Amino acid sequence: MPDYHAQDWLLITEALVSWAGNPNDLETPRQRRAWTLAEEIAAEQGLAPGEALLQIDDDWSG
Repeated sequence: MPDYHAQDWLLITEALVSWAGNPNDLETPRQRRAWTLAEEIAAEQGLAPGEALLQIDDDWSG
C-alpha cells in the first residue's frame, strides 16, 4: 500500500464504509468490495473497521 499517514488510511476507510452503507444490507458487488477494502485497510492498521472509525482525528490536516 502507498505510504500514507495512518489518518489518511482512516479517512479512506471512513469513505468506503460511508459509501457502502450498512454491512447487513450490501446489495451490489461494489458495496461488498468497498467493505472488503475497508476491512483490509483497517486490519493493515491493526484495527477492526468499527475501531478504525473511532480512531479518526477530525482535526488532523496532514
